[in-house]
Amino acid sequence: MGLGWRRELAADLLASPEVVDFVEVVAESCYVQAKLRREAVALSRLWPVALHGVKLSLGSAEGLDDERARQLGALARELRPPVISEHVAFTRGRSREIGHLTPLPRTREAVAVVARNVARARRFLPDVPLLLENVAATFGWPDDEMDEASFYQEVVAATDCALLLDLGNLWANAINEGLDPHEVLRRMPLERVAMVHLAGGEWDHGFYLDTHAAPVGEPVLGLLGALTRWRGPVPVLLERDAGFGPFEALRGELERIREVVATDERETWDRAPWSPSPEVARGGRAPAWERLADEQHALAQALTALDEPSPEMVGRFGAEPLRRTRAVLARKRVDDSLPLLPRTAAKGEPARSLAMAAVEREPRAPQRAAIADALRIAAAAAVDPVLSAAGRVDQLILRARFVGPDRNGVVRPRRGPFVGRARVDERRACWVVKGPGSAAAVRLFERGGP
Repeated sequence: MGLGWRRELAADLLASPEVVDFVEVVAESCYVQAKLRREAVALSRLWPVALHGVKLSLGSAEGLDDERARQLGALARELRPPVISEHVAFTRGRSREIGHLTPLPRTREAVAVVARNVARARRFLPDVPLLLENVAATFGWPDDEMDEASFYQEVVAATDCALLLDLGNLWANAINEGLDPHEVLRRMPLERVAMVHLAGGEWDHGFYLDTHAAPVGEPVLGLLGALTRWRGPVPVLLERDAGFGPFEALRGELERIREVVATDERETWDRAPWSPSPEVARGGRAPAWERLADEQHALAQALTALDEPSPEMVGRFGAEPLRRTRAVLARKRVDDSLPLLPRTAAKGEPARSLAMAAVEREPRAPQRAAIADALRIAAAAAVDPVLSAAGRVDQLILRARFVGPDRNGVVRPRRGPFVGRARVDERRACWVVKGPGSAAAVRLFERGGP
């Protein structure tokens, strides 16, 4: 039993390390903040650390970003994880970053894209199992050639990767498509499941969203019980990104999950035989990469631009699915940027409301979007009556580490030295100092007080 490592849970987990058998670290959180990277390395001395990527974009038709794969490989060699995992999704369409896990069309062309990118990624990763995770979908592609279970059967056959089965995502997709989640589970490649993710969600206008901000529901635990009775126990990880509540409640949730997995019951399911499509059996085909890349780019623009989607995109994907997905992406921008502003984020709902208003006024930056958003949020917080003291300090620290955003929204690491001062309130001031080099330590000094 494992738990996703989050700063909000750190003190309680370190005080009670026996609560979990392993933790999972999101790789991208370690790229932006050197402190989080050092924490992840320290964690690997206490527990096995599973390494989880979210922005490698294995489904991008234009190909893999080698630099991102190198980053993931370098971090993996530091942490020495038992497994590395990523998603069967794309997070960018050509030069346009989406910033979230966007579902692929369930086509053999998309399967071939994933297989090609997985093969490329393995050149940069250490020799440990690479697990592929199923994702939650806020919209469907009109080009789908198969259902979800068949799609993942094809993916694991084409890539020879095991599956990280997110049962929360599976339940959400089945319910939103009007299907029986247990029937979908039965048809998934369960013999290739190496790990399970669990998380809770919420309803939004009759559509279930996997938010990672609520306890795991009993229907999802029912899927875990069914999987365990057929497959036997596998490592299970509980994900919680917000709505943490008291740690004792989270401990109780972990114990409930252990009870579900601990059953001695076994079931034999009458599962229909499956074999890979002829394209996968022959080692894939040469799909029209450019056509799918163009479609991904057009969708990325429709999801991230401030303007409303074009009538063509609305006709293709639907007005409500696009609205829903754009709203999810706005919340995701806030989720990614607020951790970079710890003093401001600690103010709770006022900070989140201000952050949401700030990101909705500006398009998503083409690169380092979380940092660009954090700088915008900090600037807004610095002049807010409630958040000004925290915002000014967070803004100064970010300015010491980054330059921008420029007129195109681009942020760059600050390579030169930096000295800055900010008035916190009428009695206190702070100074921030950074030496030369983008990796130099940033030091904060405060004076004054009551």
